[in-house]
Amino acid sequence: MSAPKSHNPAGEPRRGHASPHHDRAEAAGAKIQSPSASWSSPLHSLSGRRLALVVTGGVAAYKAAELARMWTRAGAEVRVVLTENAARFITPLTFESLTGQPAYLDMWDRPQFEIEHISLANWAEAAVVAPATADFLAKMAHGLADDFASTFMLAADCPLLAAPAMNSRMLAAPATRANLQTLAERGVTLIAPGTGQLACGEVGDGRLADLETIALITARSLGPGDFVGRAVAVTAGSTREPWDDIRFLANRSTGRMGLALAQAAWLRGADVTLVAGPAVPAPPALPGFTFQAVETTVDLLAALREVDFQTLIMAAAPADFRPAERTSGKIKKGGGAPLLPLAANPDILKSLPREPGRLFVGFAAEDDDLLRRAEAKLRDKDLDLVAANRAGPRRGGAPPQPRHGRAASAETEVPSPPTSGSGDAFAAADNHLWLVFRDGRWSEITVRPKFAAAWALLDVVRTLRPADR
Repeated sequence: MSAPKSHNPAGEPRRGHASPHHDRAEAAGAKIQSPSASWSSPLHSLSGRRLALVVTGGVAAYKAAELARMWTRAGAEVRVVLTENAARFITPLTFESLTGQPAYLDMWDRPQFEIEHISLANWAEAAVVAPATADFLAKMAHGLADDFASTFMLAADCPLLAAPAMNSRMLAAPATRANLQTLAERGVTLIAPGTGQLACGEVGDGRLADLETIALITARSLGPGDFVGRAVAVTAGSTREPWDDIRFLANRSTGRMGLALAQAAWLRGADVTLVAGPAVPAPPALPGFTFQAVETTVDLLAALREVDFQTLIMAAAPADFRPAERTSGKIKKGGGAPLLPLAANPDILKSLPREPGRLFVGFAAEDDDLLRRAEAKLRDKDLDLVAANRAGPRRGGAPPQPRHGRAASAETEVPSPPTSGSGDAFAAADNHLWLVFRDGRWSEITVRPKFAAAWALLDVVRTLRPADR
């Protein structure tokens, strides 16, 4: 099922409420279901969407075939329009083979009852020009319509995107700059070209943007937009605490969940800052998405203190302890096992100021008593929401089913995730989350890919109102 198309930010429900399509989560122990439950990557948010790709006559036209394939594999319907010059580099048959959808070249080639450039404009939910030559950008800016591609773009009433690709001097020419400014003022999303070696052999700006960047910016243009205007900080991965110059203390966190949360929030319109440990790979460069790598827990705290956020999602697994002293060089074997005195690291969530309007979401990775420990963490660290998941095998027998959808009390019997299978907190593709709210309610996000779990968690986060502190 496709992601929501329209921008429909929620109002301000009572604190702790789930999102409108999760209202049933108010019932005791409700499981949070989501239309995105099968999404395993950010591009799957394009599943079921209808995309028109306009390919113009630059050397980078061959790259458009891979872009069309990426979208198609993500579940989107992709129809391609080529200019006559584009067809000198790559054929319509290539795109039809990759997408299983018709490709368009000459508006006079296929006489049908429909006026095809108009029917295609009605069909498309987004139109992307990649690569966009200087000539085609000029046509768009001045409303020229003398072929199928330009008439289609003039008629399209949907998000329009363009990824320029050309020689750096052509890109810097006053006419091109003026055309780009005109298009930006009209609401066309311009995807900045990269820098590197160009087809002519020169080095400079003008290379077609990275295909994943184009694909993700397209996905964002069709996102629900319910985080537009919100500054979201996300932490991800394990920190490393050096023992000597070779060794360090860490844990098994890969940062997948934090990365998925940051990407999902960005797709939904947020301005995102991702602060991540060394094991987390840098995501593609995206507008409105800042990535900062840190090493230690102290580094992570220092970085967060510099971020101006409205919502913090603390999905990282920072080390609680560090070696009391760091040894230069490498500690050699011999003479018995060395002693390793430890010192406590700062508690990041306790250390950050509780400014008015800030929302704090924490994670609790535990091997037993998930809900009770999650509520204890929520109270101790003054959080608005805690997402608990299992870290390692659960100890002890299976507890009875809950009597109420309330967490954490000595009298309440609470459920726990399964002892094996998907849903481990660390180093797993899937996740299984139990959400504990400030008012004591709990909800469950059933086992699903981590990106899908992140999307479902954001469905809840977007409706929360920060507590009065």
